[in-house]
Amino acid sequence: MRVLLVQGYLGRRGVADPLVYPLGLACVASALERAGHAPWIVDPNVADDWVPGLVRAIAQHQPEVVGISLRNLDSANRRDPAVYHTWLEPAIARVRREAPQAPVVLGGPGFTQAARTLMERYACDLGVQAEAEDTLPALLASLDHPERVPGAWWRDGSGRVGRAVDRPMPDLATLPFPRRDHVDWEPWRRLERTAGLSLDVGVETTRGCPRRCAYCTYPYLNGRVLRRKPPSVVADEIAYLHGTFGVERFTFTDSRFNEDPPHARAVCEALVRRRLPVRWTAWLGFDRIDAEFLELMRDAGCERVSFSPDGLLQPSLDRLQKDTTTAEIAASVRAVRRVRGLKASWAFFATPPATSWREQAALAAYYAWIHGTIPGRGRMMLTWCRVEAHTRLEAIAREDGVLPEDADLLPEETAALERLFYVAPGFGGASDAWDRLLDAERAWKAASGRFRTVWCSFLDKDLTKQYLKR
Repeated sequence: MRVLLVQGYLGRRGVADPLVYPLGLACVASALERAGHAPWIVDPNVADDWVPGLVRAIAQHQPEVVGISLRNLDSANRRDPAVYHTWLEPAIARVRREAPQAPVVLGGPGFTQAARTLMERYACDLGVQAEAEDTLPALLASLDHPERVPGAWWRDGSGRVGRAVDRPMPDLATLPFPRRDHVDWEPWRRLERTAGLSLDVGVETTRGCPRRCAYCTYPYLNGRVLRRKPPSVVADEIAYLHGTFGVERFTFTDSRFNEDPPHARAVCEALVRRRLPVRWTAWLGFDRIDAEFLELMRDAGCERVSFSPDGLLQPSLDRLQKDTTTAEIAASVRAVRRVRGLKASWAFFATPPATSWREQAALAAYYAWIHGTIPGRGRMMLTWCRVEAHTRLEAIAREDGVLPEDADLLPEETAALERLFYVAPGFGGASDAWDRLLDAERAWKAASGRFRTVWCSFLDKDLTKQYLKR
């Protein structure tokens, strides 16, 4: 079958939403091709107007099935709230108009988070729960009987929504190599050249997360069993990206690159042996973090690591169900300081559950410590946690009176989304103070950026020319 795979539309481009290569759709397209289908990917986020791009793709490829992937339901950012899933309504209507015979299948992590609600709200035909490499080919082989396909959602003749049994997560080592040529790269390259935007290309080394962080949906989306990709295959994929598409920077998309430290080390060693001229970033956990491991990552091409401690003192860490300690967080800061050339960031919730004024003071001290002792390389980020379905934080927010019993966790308006971020009771003032700090930080960055631009221009146009005349 001819299958058109459409990346979910975010409605905007820029710093808040960088260009992201649709890794999930590349994996699905490769699995479809192995099953004998003809897939093509279209990303409306790289078009000035998504409608003509989608219409052209349908006219060119004449799809027999259209799959729409929701990578994100919303921005999950309290300081820059945006709802994405409502784009489904005009998108499905346009597909119905241009390809009336093609069933519309929803999928992606955003769909899995709220599958029943999305099936009931939007006029799609079918859905794919969780990872689609096995489910979608099986569904295409049984379109007349989707109820027989584990992992599938469907709508019957009366409009009622049904769901089949869950499908086991696929073995990462048995999946086909994720080719990246089922999509036109030129729109991304054009935006890189003309708009100064960078393309974030993802590579997986593992899937699944055994952790039980109270706010996180990853275990629900990808299971709690860690599935590994052979390090040599990871190196092959990166060599392919660099050699075929000229990719020089990428991101390891694992929830924690070092969830299995020996596996992460083996991946780095494979990259060191290849001597590929690439740079990359990754999220890390705090297990066995030391300068030696970070130096190996740097030597393998890592330019930035990110940590997500979320809480700082033990009461918050424990209520967030984080498998770490305050001492381990401090050790990670000291380890990064010892590794020259490596950048790092630490993300904390501004007012996490079980916070205290002592923790608020400690957060301020950490902000000064990180920015003051790792200048130019270290950054502390403050965020507010979006309450998601299928998480322990949903229950915590209700217990604490932060979330009303009738709250809609899939809002359609920005104002409703803004009410879904956890602010600890009694700490609204602290939350406002962090907001003001981040506003000042943003203003300082903008002003310093303008100053650098003007200063460099001044040096180039004035002093340099004067010296040249001499």
